[in-house]
Amino acid sequence: MEKEIIAGRITNPLLREAFLRVDRRDFLPEKYRKVAYDLELADQPLWVTENVTTTALNLGLMMLDVLDLREGQRVLEVGTGGGYYTALMAEMVEHVVSVEIDREVLELAKKALANYRNVTLVEGDGSLGYEPLAPYDRAIVWAASPTLPCKIFDQLREGGVLVAPIGGETRQTLYKIIKRGGKPEIERLGEVIFMKLRGVCGFYY
Repeated sequence: MEKEIIAGRITNPLLREAFLRVDRRDFLPEKYRKVAYDLELADQPLWVTENVTTTALNLGLMMLDVLDLREGQRVLEVGTGGGYYTALMAEMVEHVVSVEIDREVLELAKKALANYRNVTLVEGDGSLGYEPLAPYDRAIVWAASPTLPCKIFDQLREGGVLVAPIGGETRQTLYKIIKRGGKPEIERLGEVIFMKLRGVCGFYY
């Protein structure tokens, strides 16, 4: 019932179908599996490891909804986390390239995503994007950047969309950024709190 309620809030039909197919419990530590779809916890991040959290369910789904994912797209994801949102995207698009800087987190995601043949997992500095498989139709960043993540934006196709939190160390603003004529067309989505992006173009390395 809780899953159906959450699904009803999703506007993209492809995302709604993917959400109903993919079981979030498969991507969470054992202690959180019973509350994977708990409505009272849907606005709270859950710990993947001692140092890394997964984005709260309601916020993560909203970000994917805004990203406007469609069949045939190539998507860049910065911050694989537990792999749940990676799996949702992989259900909808042609190819997901997911870059994770934390090796422990990446190894957990590899196991959870083993059946997805259209996912490329990369250990590296996601703040720099991933040039070898660019350009991308869409990009999403699951950690806060101090400024517009220009390296990631540059790797978008014309008309491509980036969703990312940008701002200070404790509170940020979530933005939808469309590449128009090579320049960013920016839409402010609201105030958020994310973990800080690691990397050359992040808060720390």
